[in-house]
Amino acid sequence: MKRNLKKMGIVLSIVACMGMATGCGKKSDKKVVEDMVDKYSACCTLGEYKGIEYEESKTVITDEDVQYYVNSLLDSYATSSEVTSGTVGDGDTVNIDFVGTVDGVEFAGGSTNGAGYELTLGSGMMIDGFEEQIMGHSVGESFDIYVTFPDQYTEELAGKDAVFAIKINSKIEKVYPDYNDAFVAANTEYKTVAEYEESLMTSLTEDAASSDENKNKTAVITAVINASTVNEYPQKDMEKLVDDTVKQVETQAASSGYTLDDYVVGVYGMSSVDSFRSYVGEMVKSFMTEKIVICAVAKAENITVSSKEIADFKKTMMEDTGITDEETFDENYTSEDVAYYALAEKVVDFLLTNASPVQATATDAAQ
Repeated sequence: MKRNLKKMGIVLSIVACMGMATGCGKKSDKKVVEDMVDKYSACCTLGEYKGIEYEESKTVITDEDVQYYVNSLLDSYATSSEVTSGTVGDGDTVNIDFVGTVDGVEFAGGSTNGAGYELTLGSGMMIDGFEEQIMGHSVGESFDIYVTFPDQYTEELAGKDAVFAIKINSKIEKVYPDYNDAFVAANTEYKTVAEYEESLMTSLTEDAASSDENKNKTAVITAVINASTVNEYPQKDMEKLVDDTVKQVETQAASSGYTLDDYVVGVYGMSSVDSFRSYVGEMVKSFMTEKIVICAVAKAENITVSSKEIADFKKTMMEDTGITDEETFDENYTSEDVAYYALAEKVVDFLLTNASPVQATATDAAQ
């Protein structure tokens, strides 16, 4: 179940600790799976798990989707030309110069100093009212606009009224290449427009199907988890996983010349180490809840994985994580880790096969 590899993020990078805690390093694959399923399924009272209704994700690729990628290709080969006449409006890219003042005094960073500045009108790159007041003016025109800096701004300018003297130097227009067989043959691996667009439709359809499957699997396992009750958690395992995660992040921080406190604030956006520990703790609990329920379903349905299936899934994990040699992989993941993810994929496939898809209502779809 590849989505799990991505969902756990930082926790998965040291999930090997769970395997060490269970002491399964020397066991056979069969014994690893049996012990894991017995241990975690005992923590759960399994609810309904067959015939679960879920809102099915079913994406239909349209010609408009294909055209989006055609436009992206053309955009990458477009050139620019400067237009020195006409009016400018929403969506236009313009080259402007400006000088900003507050109470008649220029402020730092408020001027282009005649160097010119390219801005796409309507992009929201500037403060409220700035871009809108440029729209409708002509290339070559000079004029003033009036804005108020937001309260959440620099201390010197927050909440203050300002005047910007604007000059529109030019409008930047893109010149797109002709979209024809010759262009496609020269810039893609296909010979004709028809071949290229057919390949796009095929690729987009396959990607959408894969994405839909992952969404549907997530919906089903979430429903099964919500219908089940976790009676107890392996607290020591969870605490060790949290501790080792924090230690690993502390090592990363030190290697970059930061303290742990500064690192969790700057990189993870946390207010403190304690809040970071709480964040990791919630991730670990979510991971463990899923593992317990997966193992409970495996126990109830006698679902297991063979040594070959585990070996094959190890290759998949190595590809997903970008680890190219087994020694490095084995330093980060234990045999239980690999066995669990191989088992989880089979269990979720079983749950999805035995679930009942329902279509989203018009209201739900709009949301």
